[in-house]
Amino acid sequence: MTAPLAGIRVLDLTEGDGAPFCAMQLGDAGADVVKVEPLEGDWARRLGPPFQDGDGPLFIGMNRNKRSIALDLEREEGRAIVRDLAASADVLVEAFPRAGDAERLGLDYGTLSAANRGLIYCDLSLLERSGPHADKPATDLIVQGLSGLTRFVGDRGKEPLRFGSNYAGVTASMYAVQAILAALLWRRRSGEGQYVETSYLRAMIATQQNYLAAHSDPDDFSGPFYDAHLRPPIRGYPTKDRNIEFTASYARDPGAFQRLLERVGILDEVRADPQFADRELVADDQAALQPYLDRAFLDRSSEEVLQLLEELGLMCAPVHDYDSMFHDEGILEQDMLLTVEHPTRGEVKTVGLPWKLDTPGAVRLAPPTLGEHSDAILTEIGYDEQRIATLRADGVVR
Repeated sequence: MTAPLAGIRVLDLTEGDGAPFCAMQLGDAGADVVKVEPLEGDWARRLGPPFQDGDGPLFIGMNRNKRSIALDLEREEGRAIVRDLAASADVLVEAFPRAGDAERLGLDYGTLSAANRGLIYCDLSLLERSGPHADKPATDLIVQGLSGLTRFVGDRGKEPLRFGSNYAGVTASMYAVQAILAALLWRRRSGEGQYVETSYLRAMIATQQNYLAAHSDPDDFSGPFYDAHLRPPIRGYPTKDRNIEFTASYARDPGAFQRLLERVGILDEVRADPQFADRELVADDQAALQPYLDRAFLDRSSEEVLQLLEELGLMCAPVHDYDSMFHDEGILEQDMLLTVEHPTRGEVKTVGLPWKLDTPGAVRLAPPTLGEHSDAILTEIGYDEQRIATLRADGVVR
């Protein structure tokens, strides 16, 4: 069955630890993604360990379903190849570090769309292309701090903490894919491509919609709803073998939480505390009673605790590490851990597609080696063997 984006060609000029996720998602949906790398390779290749044939996990995790061509974009011959590729592309994604880089290289939307009016050109920046932040260098961490996101991680009144992943880049890439798909739909109606832009910063602000709405005057930016989302980090509850997580907040039976305290044998101990002595204990008491629950759960296995919580109708789950997660039958059922065969690396592990369609995507290609497909890609746009050999000899192509 044909994948939804089969027949769409994407030119991916991105590098690093976030933006390449955009074109990978398009490749997962069936697009032919040509990744243009500098001669030394995407800088994420060198981030590790562990390494596979010299490539680190960030590169491997964000570059499946792509073909690689390595070019020197500081040479006019290299830039001319990109323009030739863009002339027949449906989508181009770039994330150049500075606002003027694309125009300096002659790879800006105005130049490329003049030769391809249907081109959808996606500019995925870190800190926008205009305003006082436009030319400032940044990383995912810098964007998290600038956007206010780190205020939600860590203890109240103490130093903020970063999210533990390259969250800004991955999230911005998902927003970029949404915009690209919308532009493809518009092109189908109008025949016209367009310039699409988003940024890591814009994406991080967008994810905070409910908090920012609560911060609007004349509302008081405090109170139980707001405070509940800024309590100390949720770390789970330790059991004999692993941490588990649960919440009593959404239980259909309001008495379920108090019955939990009784079933694990701590109700009398809790009642001895004056603040809990003469009233019903409810879900809002869960955070205050965590020390009691920690001690009660430590004598029980996670399986035993989870079974009890489920019997009481409380939402719960084990806190997995990667090893235990991929032994969880419910997760294995979702086909979220796959392997793909690579001609030199053998089997490469990758995560599965996070969506399912009747016209499915697939993991077709392992992350490419540097310049693995250079000759094939140049041949497809009309370069003959002699011209390709000359470009290689001159150090334009690898």
